[in-house]
Amino acid sequence: MVSGKGHATMASIALKAGRVYDGVADRALEHAYVMIEGATITALGPQAELEGSAGRFDQVLDLGADTTLLPGLINMHTHMSFSAGTSIMDDHQRESYEAKLIRSVENLHATLRTGVTTVRDCGTLNGIAFAIRAAVENGLMQGPRVIASGDGITTTGGHLWFCGIEADSEVEVRRAVRAQVKAGADFIKVFATGGGSTPGTNLLAAQYSEAEMCALTEEARRLDKRVAAHVHGTPGVLTSIAARVTTIEHCSFLQAHGMQYEPEQAQRIADAGIYVCPTIFQGRGKLLAQGPEQPWAEEFLRMRADRFMLVRRLFEQGVRLVSGSDAGVNFNEFTDYPGDLILTVEGTDLSPTYVLQSATSLAAEALGRPDLGVIAPGKAADLLAVQGNPLHDIHALNAPVLVVSRGCVVH
Repeated sequence: MVSGKGHATMASIALKAGRVYDGVADRALEHAYVMIEGATITALGPQAELEGSAGRFDQVLDLGADTTLLPGLINMHTHMSFSAGTSIMDDHQRESYEAKLIRSVENLHATLRTGVTTVRDCGTLNGIAFAIRAAVENGLMQGPRVIASGDGITTTGGHLWFCGIEADSEVEVRRAVRAQVKAGADFIKVFATGGGSTPGTNLLAAQYSEAEMCALTEEARRLDKRVAAHVHGTPGVLTSIAARVTTIEHCSFLQAHGMQYEPEQAQRIADAGIYVCPTIFQGRGKLLAQGPEQPWAEEFLRMRADRFMLVRRLFEQGVRLVSGSDAGVNFNEFTDYPGDLILTVEGTDLSPTYVLQSATSLAAEALGRPDLGVIAPGKAADLLAVQGNPLHDIHALNAPVLVVSRGCVVH
């Protein structure tokens, strides 16, 4: 049932739900209200305590007895202008700047409708990423909050050189960090190894020496910026640990014969307080529904099982995990993120509660944004309501009934 006095942009809203999960606790609060004034949560509590004050709000939304209200999801790894096609490099080079801008708008519209209220964009051209961020912040377009690196820092001809800034020495990486901060980067993205979507790069090898990585992170810290490092090969894990990056993206421990988990390195990651974003996503696996006899299926499923095992072992060694899908890369749509979280639970045997935390409060912690990822008074009013209880059945994420972004009902 909905009752209201209007639909002002910054109306006050009382949300009544069968349960509220705050993003931190081990269980949900049953039969609760969340009160919103402007873009901020002002109260959370049992319906019995807050029922009497609900009438003063502009809108009262009764979401139903079997609905769970939780913090809006945070996707910690996206590329907003990427096509999700079979060759993102070819698409990126062929498409006009204007087409990339339009795709970015559409991708963010699509992901917001699934309940993603914040994206950390890990490599989109400066002019697109920062313009989109400003458009969302200024209310010119509807979309999730955008926390953007803009151009990633890579070697000459290195991974994602076509949407990055190339730097090849300690002096050049320092200059690149300064240039990105000057341009408006929220954080620094560095490609510490090669990557699969850039032909000619080496996934197994470090793109930067330890000295170069340390110079980059030292400069970033001086300018109060966090650092996300793209890492597949084990040598890149080592340089990223030495440089004390904030997050390691992918963290594949990749060697010549595939993923080779390194417990000692994992312990160093945990001890250093570095977060890992393992980028589990459905990707090409969605095509298996058309028939498991795909010629690539056996190798794909083996590699995916290796990644599930790796993530489980990282968790068991105390590494803090955050969720991000690498949205925009091959076969990876911006609407897929809820399904990617479901896949994470099913594949790694991590609890739904922990995976939800990795996409809400833990993600906000890694961002250095204590205002996000938690339902509590004083926090940002970014919320998702789903039918059912995702703490018991993570598939409930596929049934969104309400999305609130910056205090406004957007879906």
